[in-house]
Formats: sequence, C-alpha cells, structure tokens
Amino acid sequence: MKLDVGKAIECYERAIAINASDPRLFLELDTLYESGNVSPERRLAVLEKHHTTVAKRQDSFTREIQVLVLAGRYDQAIEHLANNRFHAREGSERIHDVFVDAHLLRGLGRLREKRYKDALDDFERAADYPENLSVGRPKNDPRAAQVAYCTALAWEGLGNAHEARAQYEKAAGGANGADPPEARFYRAQALAKLGRHEQARRIFDGLIQTARERLAAGETSDFFAKFGEREAKRSRIAAAHYLLGLGYLGNGQIAQAREAFRQAVTTDAAHVWARYQASAVE
Repeated sequence: MKLDVGKAIECYERAIAINASDPRLFLELDTLYESGNVSPERRLAVLEKHHTTVAKRQDSFTREIQVLVLAGRYDQAIEHLANNRFHAREGSERIHDVFVDAHLLRGLGRLREKRYKDALDDFERAADYPENLSVGRPKNDPRAAQVAYCTALAWEGLGNAHEARAQYEKAAGGANGADPPEARFYRAQALAKLGRHEQARRIFDGLIQTARERLAAGETSDFFAKFGEREAKRSRIAAAHYLLGLGYLGNGQIAQAREAFRQAVTTDAAHVWARYQASAVE
C-alpha cells in the first residue's frame, strides 16, 4: 500500500496535540516532514516548541540540531553540540556530519563578512572529533578535503600564503577510489588554487558526467534501489542535481550551476549544501 505522507503527517500532528510528552513522536513526525519535503522553518517550529520533550531522546534531539543547521541557526546548533553528550550507537555517526556542517557553514558566513580569524576558528574546529560526540576519526575522513579547502580560504584572507598553500596541498592530495564526489569537488578547487587547472577541469567535467548519468539512470527505480542506501528517490535526484551544480560551478558556468542548485533545493529542501550553494551563487 502506498504511503500517503500528507495524511500520516496529519495523524501525527493530531497525536501530538493530544499528548506531546513522547519524544519518539517528534522523531517520527520530523522523518515524515523530511519525506514530504516540508520546509525547514515549519519543521523547526514544531521541534523548538517542544524542545524540552525532544531533547529527552538522542535521535529526536539530533533531528532538532540538524534542522537548526538547515534553517541557518548555526550558533544555537553549535551550542547544543558543545553542551550535550551523544552516546555511541548504530547510526550515531550522523551527529558528526551535523557538527561539521554547522561549523563550516558558520565559518563560510564569517568568511563573507571578512571575519577571517573567526572563520578560521570554525574551520579548524570542523576538523575535530569531539569526545562528547562519541564518534571516532576514520582512517579516510570523507570531509577532510572540504575542511582543508575552507581552512585555506581563511588563511588566504588573513594574508598567510604559506599556511594557505599547505592547506590547499592537503585538500588536493590524498585522493582514493572511495572518495565521495563532493570531496573530489573540493580537491579540484584546491588544485585550481595551486595552478593545476587542467587536472581540476578534468575532475569538474567528470562530476558533470557522473551527475548526468545519475539523473538519466534515475528515470528507473532500480538505479536508486541499488545505490540509494535506502534514501528516497527524490533525495537521490536532488543529490545528482547538486553534483551537477558543483561541476558547473567549478568550470565557471555560473548560470547553469545556479539552475542545478535551484532544482536540488526544490527537489529536496533538506539538502543543506545545495541550500548554501544556491544562496552563494545568487
């Protein structure tokens, strides 16, 4: 039987109106909100209204922090992440991604404001694996290239060419076959900063080709069943549009990048980096 997400949301909202003391209800409702492509603002209003209850359960509290980041409320998200302990359990690795997102996105905002030292503090913090998050550093950190590239931008803004180059080199190196496409984008950005433009262009072109192939394959559900890691087809299509936008952005095709990011956000309002890039290329 096909799930009617809208009706399911209505049922959960009625249940919460009757009894808002169970944090599990907010976890399940927000999962439905995400499936229904509900705006982060609407999601956050519900979670914040019932914060005391939501915070009693780690997975529902993680959802609230994640939505705070989606809504651009980085200071509050970072405060929650710093002042609470998150216990190790299956699937809890996601909390570290939220931690990295919050610091990188706040740092990028500070970078635009030319607050380079504050931005550097955020980027260097994003490289950490805080003990209270209970997530160990992996052998190959999939976010390392992105963090190093952002850190280099801050050093560049501070006028320290030596430290900036060291971070660009770090971002450009260490590639392996398991690197996610987004990591390859930041490696290519670093390569371009180092003057290795042809290498960078080949990576950007490869991202565009991969994204087009994924979008074409996405016409059939079999592709997403195999590669979707149980994510919704909608989210996978949005991810492909986002990847396409990164490739265009790297190649300087700003109008095409803007449209790809717009489609990504329209398709999946919960894609935090598509939301950032869509606003950055306005």
